[in-house]
Amino acid sequence: MRPYTYTVAVDSWSSRTLLLVVAVVAVSSFDVQKDGPEPEFLNPMENVTVALGREAILVCSVKNIGEHKVGWLKAEDQTILSLHERVVTENRRIDIDVDNNTYWRLKIRQLQRSDKGCYMCQINTHVMKKQIGCVDVKVPPDIKDEETISDVTVKEGENATLACKAKGNPLPRITWKREDGEKITIRNKSKKTLLERVRGEPLLLNKVDRSQMGHYLCIASNDVPPAVSKRITLNVNFPPVVRVTNQFVSAPLHTHVRLECSVESFPNSINHWSDEKGQMLSQGAKYYVEEVKTNYKVNMYLNIQNLDKNDLGTYICFASNSMGSANSSVRVHKIILPTTTVAPTTSTTTAATTTTTTTTLPSTTRMVSISTAIPSPATKRKSHTISGDRKSGGKTDDKTGLRMNGVESAGEMETKSSSHRASRGSSRVRRSTVSQSVSIAAELAFLAAATASWSTGCPVDAAIGGLVSLALAVSPPLILWLLN
Repeated sequence: MRPYTYTVAVDSWSSRTLLLVVAVVAVSSFDVQKDGPEPEFLNPMENVTVALGREAILVCSVKNIGEHKVGWLKAEDQTILSLHERVVTENRRIDIDVDNNTYWRLKIRQLQRSDKGCYMCQINTHVMKKQIGCVDVKVPPDIKDEETISDVTVKEGENATLACKAKGNPLPRITWKREDGEKITIRNKSKKTLLERVRGEPLLLNKVDRSQMGHYLCIASNDVPPAVSKRITLNVNFPPVVRVTNQFVSAPLHTHVRLECSVESFPNSINHWSDEKGQMLSQGAKYYVEEVKTNYKVNMYLNIQNLDKNDLGTYICFASNSMGSANSSVRVHKIILPTTTVAPTTSTTTAATTTTTTTTLPSTTRMVSISTAIPSPATKRKSHTISGDRKSGGKTDDKTGLRMNGVESAGEMETKSSSHRASRGSSRVRRSTVSQSVSIAAELAFLAAATASWSTGCPVDAAIGGLVSLALAVSPPLILWLLN
C-alpha cells in the first residue's frame, strides 16, 4: 500500500521540524502495516437468483481488513460502484452495508433485467485480491406477439399449425388448451387422441374438421408468477350444410305454425326463407323469422301467423357463403281435426194412469189394480176394449179384462202371442186371427167368472172361478202351440 503524501509549505525552522515528525510517523506506520497480516476472504461469494422487482444481496466476507479498503465493481464493464463505505455510482438502487468490518454487502433494490450479471469484491492490497459473485434475474414469462399468429384459417381436411413464442427467465414452458373446455383432437396417422392439455410448441393439428374450430389458449409459465396466456383462433372453412327438423308439417287452419332448420357453415353464411316460387319471405304480420347463432351453427325459425289455405305449400331454408350454397325444404299440409257431434237427447216420459178399484165386502176388503194394456204396434191390430159399466158391490170396474191372484192379464198374454206369431210369416196369418178370437172369448169368460165370484162373497167359488178362467186364458196359446 502506498504511504500517504502530504505537501506543506516550509517557511521556518519549526515548520521543517514538524514536517520531519510527520514523515517519520508516516514511514513508521507504513512499515507496521507492511509487516502485519494481510486481509483475506473468509468464504467464497455465493451467486444469487432473484425474481424481477425484488432485492438482490451479494456478501463479501473479509478478515484483517486493517487500513485497507474494499470496493465493489461490475465485472462486465469494470464500473466502480463503491469505495469502502461510500457509494460512487449514480444508480440510486445500489447501497452498501458493512457489519463489523467483516461482512461487506452489496444491495441492489427493485431488481431489473439490466442488473443481471457478475459483480467483483476487491481489496486494495499490494497484489490486488478479488472475489466474483453473480446475480441471476428471474423474469416471468411473456408472449412474443411478433412471433405469434392470433388467427389461423385452413380448409376442412387440411393441416393446421398453431405457433406461440414466449420469453422469460427461465425459458417458459408452453401448454395448450381449448378456451371452451372441450378436448383437443390429435391425429397421428390413423390414431385419434383427445387430450385436455397439450405441452410443447408449436401445436400441430392434422386433417382438421369443423368440430376443432374455436379458440385455443397458449399458456406460458416458468415458475415465476404470473403465468401468461394468449388466445389463438382456429378457423375451418367449409360450405354450408342445411338440415330441417321435419320435412312435413301438418297443422289446422287458423293456427300458428313454426318451421325450423339448422345451418352449419364457415365463413358465416347468408340465410333466408323463401316460398316454393323462390320469393324471399320478409318480416311482417304474416311471417316472423328468428335466428340463434352458436359458433358456426345457426338455428333458423319461420313463424307463420294465422295459417290459411293460401299458406299451404313448400317453404325453403337457404344458406350460402364463399365456399358454396345449400338448401332444404319443408312442406306444410292442412290437417282436419275430428269433430265430436253430441246428438240432443230427448226424454219422453209416459205417464201411465192406474185406477184403483176398491170393493167393500162384509168381512174382507180387497184392492184390485187395473192396468191399461197397450198392444204391440208390430201386430197392427186394434185395441179391444170392453165397454159398459159392471156393478159389483156398488163399485165400478175397469173396462179391460183382469186375472186374479197375480196371474198375467189377458192383454199382455195376447201381445206376447201376437209378437210370436208375427215372426212366422204370412202363411200363419189366419191361424193368428183364430187364436186372437179364442183369446178374446177366454178373456170375457174370465171376467164373467170373476164378477160372479166376488158378487157371492164366497172365497171358494172365487177360487174355482179363477181356476176356470185361468184354464180358459191359457188354452188359446196352448192350442196354437199344438197347431204349430
